[in-house]
Amino acid sequence: MRRAPVRMSKRSSENTARNAQARARIADLAARLMAEHGIRDYALAKRKAARQLALPESQGLPSNGEVDLALVDRQRLFASADQDMHLARLRAEALEVMHIFERFAPILTGGVASGVVSDHSEIELDVLADASKDFEQFLINTGIDFKILDRKGQMAYRIYAQPADVLVRLLSRDTRHASAAHRPQLNMRQLSQLIAKAST
Repeated sequence: MRRAPVRMSKRSSENTARNAQARARIADLAARLMAEHGIRDYALAKRKAARQLALPESQGLPSNGEVDLALVDRQRLFASADQDMHLARLRAEALEVMHIFERFAPILTGGVASGVVSDHSEIELDVLADASKDFEQFLINTGIDFKILDRKGQMAYRIYAQPADVLVRLLSRDTRHASAAHRPQLNMRQLSQLIAKAST
């Protein structure tokens, strides 16, 4: 028995288009807030953008990926040679820090990995450490100043550096594998290749 084709009503089609337009507006403003005001929390940026646009915060918010795409679009529009140099400096610093943390198998994530950065960007690293005490002892022995953070129940450290601070998250092998699909990631070899390619 053949099924009749499903037809979307005109009202349903209009609602879908309206929701998509709202998501795009929120993503664009959230990207602007993150780039210009240094907001690093995607959820906060999206909620603030929805409020400013007088749109509901509880439904239809864009994904982090959609905000990242909006950030890429903004960078294409407003990027300058200075911004390219800023990304190069951040990636060079990231590689230097990754060499220091080499025993913890560091992975670069966030905007410095994806290439979408602003003046407020920080370097984000995931490191493998089964016990926070081991990592903290390493920081103390190496003479690295740090502050312990709690990021939604996840152990993290802020390391004060120039030109940008470094946010380090401690992950086990299981939690790192689970987070891999949601964020851009670069290991030391991949980052070295990107830096070499950019300099040619």
